Amino acid sequence: MATPPETAADEWVPALPGPLAEAYGRRWRAVVDRWASRPGTTLATLGPPGTSSHLTAAFLAERHGLRVELSDTFDAVLAALVDRRVDQALVPSAYQGLTRFHWHRDLRLDAYFAQATPEYGIAADPDREPAAGQLAVAALWEVRRLFTDLAPPALRDRPMRWVDADSTQHAAEILAAGGADLAVTNAPGVHRHALRWVARRPGAEIVWTLFGHC
Repeated sequence: MATPPETAADEWVPALPGPLAEAYGRRWRAVVDRWASRPGTTLATLGPPGTSSHLTAAFLAERHGLRVELSDTFDAVLAALVDRRVDQALVPSAYQGLTRFHWHRDLRLDAYFAQATPEYGIAADPDREPAAGQLAVAALWEVRRLFTDLAPPALRDRPMRWVDADSTQHAAEILAAGGADLAVTNAPGVHRHALRWVARRPGAEIVWTLFGHC
């Protein structure tokens, strides 16, 4: 079989945009200008209050006059944006379903930026010790790895099962209600439900994406 000529192969390689810093700047300026011209633009993201997504959305809302709408899941955020019930969606790059936003034919990536999360870690009920035997750990899928990274040896080697949570705040709520022995959550979740830290780490700077309509 003949090898395709190099020039033919090159045709399949898209030209990269201009310098990334310039591309970032253009997108961000366009979004900020649009917000300034449309006070009260609605920004949807994951709730309830206290999630890292909510804190980042509130940060933007305070500075740019936005209205934040919180949903229980990112599926609901996506549906609200597609149905044009909101103007934009804020989604962290760490969200496992982010490609559904990227590949949706009616949506476009408006901008992206870096912003740190609050502290994350493993929390427990202050009034009871984790039960003997198998541990039940409430966690959002995207942060399960933190349990392995942070758990002290006494917990790391114990059998465990995951209790699925829709957000860091939901994980804290499950723990507070007695539905789990431990939770992977953030600082607002610990404070809101009067939990105690077992182990924690500083927040991480992650990339946030803003999606709008085509």
